[in-house]
Amino acid sequence: MLNIIKFVAKLALQNPKVREGIKKVAIKSYKKAKPIIKKNIEVAKKTSNESSPFTNFKSFKKKYSENFKNYD
Repeated sequence: MLNIIKFVAKLALQNPKVREGIKKVAIKSYKKAKPIIKKNIEVAKKTSNESSPFTNFKSFKKKYSENFKNYD
């Protein structure tokens, strides 16, 4: 199955029209996801200042979800 996907991907990337379509979809997807990614990074930075994810991951996870819900 994976070999078929690789083969189709190679064929798609050889076609310039398909390549442009893929590029447009990727740019549009990134523009939609960019604010969400930025929010996640800011919340993770804030939470890591409060609690280290390396020493106590459960505490970090709990604080991260709280900070994510209370994010302005």
